[in-house]
Amino acid sequence: MKFLVVFLLMFINFYAIAQKPIKLWGNKPDDYHKNKTKLFVYSPKSGDNSKTAIIFMPGGSYCYLSKQYEGHIPAEFFSKNIYTFVLYYRRGIHGNRYPTMIEDIQTAILYVKEHFGIDTLGVCGFSAGGHLSGCAAFFYDKNYINLPQNRDKKILRPNFAVMCYPVVSMTRDFTHKKSRRNLLGQYRTTTAENEMSLEKNVNPNSPPVYVLVCKDDPIVDYRNSLALDSALTQTQVPHYLDINNFGGHGFGVSEKKIKNIDKTAAQWPYRLEAWLDENFGISLKIK
Repeated sequence: MKFLVVFLLMFINFYAIAQKPIKLWGNKPDDYHKNKTKLFVYSPKSGDNSKTAIIFMPGGSYCYLSKQYEGHIPAEFFSKNIYTFVLYYRRGIHGNRYPTMIEDIQTAILYVKEHFGIDTLGVCGFSAGGHLSGCAAFFYDKNYINLPQNRDKKILRPNFAVMCYPVVSMTRDFTHKKSRRNLLGQYRTTTAENEMSLEKNVNPNSPPVYVLVCKDDPIVDYRNSLALDSALTQTQVPHYLDINNFGGHGFGVSEKKIKNIDKTAAQWPYRLEAWLDENFGISLKIK
């Protein structure tokens, strides 16, 4: 009972901090499923007019969303000095398949850049959300949302991408089958599987990519991240593979979610911050 009360208080607190969600497709979209697409805004606690932001995408096998541990909690954690956002994207549970999810993240990127005056925008996703983060990084020059011809497609390119224990491949023996089914449907084609296998579609002009993975992950085989690391290395995309022996899956930024005594994996935000600052001059100011 005590745990339930604490959880409810946390739940209310995070939603109180975030502003009223933005309906990215407007109040009367051409497809009622687009009403599921929402963007929650966390303003910097410092009150500074930050020009840096991160969009967080929860995981959930492209079926449900882990809204708290992989959405609102990380967004609140990172919002000390920068804007953060949580994207509720369309998913297979409502019959939405590829490419609706990519339409949602591209629309979110465009909205944030145009309405918040953001100069440096990162995307961060967990599990299936990690796959979507990769889609944003590698497919930014594929116009899923019909940008006007006078708009440069590079506006859809994030400045960095973070992929936490991500789903990557749709064709290997270590594919996360539930994510593949929800993303591509039961009667998927080989072409679609290849198109959504990120290790086969790394864009050499992609932004820097930070990949977090744990060897003891019981949900998404860590070999997904190894395959991506190999592809990023081959295409010479700047990246960092943060590989941990312990951590499991679904912990977000919470040490309490890691059952092992070794909680190192949950400290990834500080390693990300150092890597971005030292190599690209991008400061998240989370310390």
